[in-house]
Amino acid sequence: MARIAAPKKQPLIGTFINKMLAGRFGKPFPTLQLLGHNPHFPIAYGFMANNFSNSRTTLPTPIKRLATQLVAQLNQCAFCIDLGQRVATDEKLGLEKMRLVLQYQTNPLFSASEKAALQYVFEATQVMAKVSDDTFANLTKHFSEREILELTVAVATENFYNRLTAPLEIEAQGFCAIGSAK
Repeated sequence: MARIAAPKKQPLIGTFINKMLAGRFGKPFPTLQLLGHNPHFPIAYGFMANNFSNSRTTLPTPIKRLATQLVAQLNQCAFCIDLGQRVATDEKLGLEKMRLVLQYQTNPLFSASEKAALQYVFEATQVMAKVSDDTFANLTKHFSEREILELTVAVATENFYNRLTAPLEIEAQGFCAIGSAK
């Protein structure tokens, strides 16, 4: 159970966004409900979700999903791990690598480009967010400048979600178990 309760009266925009999310994922997002304590926050959350999390990028979708899953795993955000696995399932990406993402350095299932991206993600997710020159140089062998920017935005956005959800102890919602709405 979350550490704080959602306000009884939700901002209209938050209610609207949450109905859209519930339509796609089968249930509303408790995080968005909690954000209703400040009527401006659901707007920002909706903007981020639409423009950063769900936007089309040149970064390959499997890399983006592995990246955000690693961030969620590193931050131990149960809600985000669950949701990330659901999104991967909806996109027909499979869950094997998603579930093994913490083993990216040693598991032969991960390609050289995935390992390069995930090492960057790992370093960028640390509190200091300092990425080594070697990691960045390796990343540039596999990805364009635009893709690196898109990967960085995916990491920053997922860290935002995790750092909002995990400290409030918002639990996994069983999104992956609900099944795809597609």
